[in-house]
Amino acid sequence: MFRDRKNARAFKKVQETVADGEIVCGTYSDNGDPLYFTAPREATEDEIRDRAFAARNGRPLSQVERHLLELAEGHRTNAGS
Repeated sequence: MFRDRKNARAFKKVQETVADGEIVCGTYSDNGDPLYFTAPREATEDEIRDRAFAARNGRPLSQVERHLLELAEGHRTNAGS
């Protein structure tokens, strides 16, 4: 119950800062706490994933991390063919 209230408060806090043309997105921290952030309504899935990473880690993806992600996504795409 406390966790639900904490979650609702965190969501409401971010929702109050949403500008026109933005949406509220969410992810979870490493310890399972919800993290909310805003993104442009027209943001791509990749852009939202990048914002979620930054919300969890307090920094953007590094070039190395981005390259590893691209390799993993390419491998996953090839495995599905």
